[in-house]
Amino acid sequence: MIAKAKEHEVFRKLRGMMKEQSFDALVAFSPDNVTYTAGFLVPSHLLNRFRRTISILAGSSFASEIVVTVEETLARERSRFEDIRAYGQFTQEPADVLADALREAGVAEGRIAIELDYMPTRDYLILTKRLPKAKFLECRDLYFTARMHKTDAEVAVLRRIGALTDKVVGEVLGLIKPGMTEIEVGREIADRMAEGGCGELKCQVGSGVNSGITNCGTSANEIRRGDVLRAEVLGSMENYRSNVTRTAVVGKPTEEQKRIWRTLIDARDRCQEMLRPGTKVPDLYRTYVKACRAGGIEPTLQFLGHGIGQTIHEEPYITENRHIAFEPNFTFTMEPLYMMPGRMGFHIEDMYLITKDGYERLTGQITPNDTLIEIG
Repeated sequence: MIAKAKEHEVFRKLRGMMKEQSFDALVAFSPDNVTYTAGFLVPSHLLNRFRRTISILAGSSFASEIVVTVEETLARERSRFEDIRAYGQFTQEPADVLADALREAGVAEGRIAIELDYMPTRDYLILTKRLPKAKFLECRDLYFTARMHKTDAEVAVLRRIGALTDKVVGEVLGLIKPGMTEIEVGREIADRMAEGGCGELKCQVGSGVNSGITNCGTSANEIRRGDVLRAEVLGSMENYRSNVTRTAVVGKPTEEQKRIWRTLIDARDRCQEMLRPGTKVPDLYRTYVKACRAGGIEPTLQFLGHGIGQTIHEEPYITENRHIAFEPNFTFTMEPLYMMPGRMGFHIEDMYLITKDGYERLTGQITPNDTLIEIG
């Protein structure tokens, strides 16, 4: 299949990276990388591990997507790929369809970048048997790098889902009263996110002792006066994600709580001052740790934040061992976090964009959390 004369910019970017790394083909199996390539999430790709969705780019023009027959019509309507190849779930092996496509593309003996960290071993064994002269190489870093550099269209979606999440978390915090349960708060968040156009949603609301558990979930516990309350909201829109967290106190914060929060916000602000192209991720992380320790607390997590896009956690992770420098159109979160197990926890998380000469906060303008939010 010969691709369209003017390909989508994601195709062009991936082909350029293939050429730079001397790959003859690029094959994705995972929901996030196939969706990134195709611009469309096949619904059952996330739900049924026995079905495959595979994207293929080869040479300068070959482009094809393999889907199960039940998804063929929708894929033809929504995918960036013009060449959709459907296979029968109970009558064909998708790896055979992939091997046929790679032969057709003329790369049966080439260097094929493929998701060795995701594709099923069964498929790998079939593929290596069908294409014994091909060399299969890891493509993880290629996709990580491609996805760190967002297109303007991707940034626009992240702005929208970020703004919705920022707005909803603020609205719901304003409704909380002692006696409500964490589940009731979570339900309010879910309803408002859905009304705003959010697709998939995850959120966790932790109050009191639960706020001191990093991944606390959401329980039937009643919210009480004096509780610290953490609300983390992870929304989605057009397959792009948001990740926003706010910390509040039911009533007035104590001096201890205010001191801890000032330390976290001071650490965040010091890091914000460094956000620009060229800043090295380890330097940012070390600044964060130094500021926290100066305020008498030890960061709970061994990273300050993470990239965000089609998945919640992407590169760059803001930590000691990621030797990456910021570039324009990187999107990521920063999430200063300090847990006191058995007592309480503190966490603020916002989304950021690196611009040509600095940064833009994608969240945090609608519901700021520079001081602990007083609720109830």
